[in-house]
Amino acid sequence: MAKSKEKLQALRLRRKGESIKKIAKLVKVSVSTASLWCHDVELTDSQIENLRKRQTDPFYGKKLDYYLKKKKEFNFKLLNIRNEGINSIGELTNREIFLIGIALYWGEGFKKDSLLGLATLDKNIAKFFIFWLKKSFNITTKDLLLRVTANISYKNKIKELEKYWSRKLRIPVNQFSKPFFQNTKWKKEYENKDNYHGVLRIRVRRSINLLRKIFGYIEGISSNITKL
Repeated sequence: MAKSKEKLQALRLRRKGESIKKIAKLVKVSVSTASLWCHDVELTDSQIENLRKRQTDPFYGKKLDYYLKKKKEFNFKLLNIRNEGINSIGELTNREIFLIGIALYWGEGFKKDSLLGLATLDKNIAKFFIFWLKKSFNITTKDLLLRVTANISYKNKIKELEKYWSRKLRIPVNQFSKPFFQNTKWKKEYENKDNYHGVLRIRVRRSINLLRKIFGYIEGISSNITKL
């Protein structure tokens, strides 16, 4: 009995290693019909392995469309949550800026030093810390001492690191003291080495009394927490 054009097409596709579901869609018959037509076609080991991989591959056929759709929905959700957080903060009052700075110093500031200071590799934390000093205590740029700490492998690039911090904080390079190098070899390779700018240490000249006052502010916050 002559075979239909559709059945012949289904057999050709199956011999090429196509899945029954895809054959049914291309030939426009039911999955059960396509399965019946192709029942006697033996697939090679590589074709079987390829079909197995397709079943679990999120980037195959409609799975890719579904994955991209869900990813877009997820990213949109994250963006909305992020924007909700940004908008809920609004404009900070002077007191809020003051308290945020105290909390920052409580966590990251120098405690065992005769000078008020902080070390960070985050440019935004450095910017806020300097802004807080100026806003809350009338510290001027000239009152600041800066120093870059970097791994010894960046010794030849130290001038570039200092220029980076100078540019980001708008503080002249001549206010940077002699850099400090960590004489240890990294045990693993880090990606995006060009994004490494060392650790910036920011100190305030003649600030022992201000440091003691800040310790008092920290203790004041701490005592309030114990009452909660």
